[in-house]
Amino acid sequence: MIGFHCTTEKKLDRYCKTGAILPPVRFWKYQKSAENWCKRTSRNILLKIEITETHPLPDHKPIGHAYWSPEIVREWEILG
Repeated sequence: MIGFHCTTEKKLDRYCKTGAILPPVRFWKYQKSAENWCKRTSRNILLKIEITETHPLPDHKPIGHAYWSPEIVREWEILG
């Protein structure tokens, strides 16, 4: 599954230094939902990631758009 992860410059710097986003990795199924979450939480960087094991985050609205994964993410594409 392709997902979109919202982060900050400080966290992205840590991801680059360690070579990984450590679990639990939270992400959005749709880019627009992730962009909205970035604005809402003052995160200014959006990453495109690929995940195989996914679980929905039931406390997020709309339900079914937010997920988490126990996988370590080692590759990402910076979108914004």
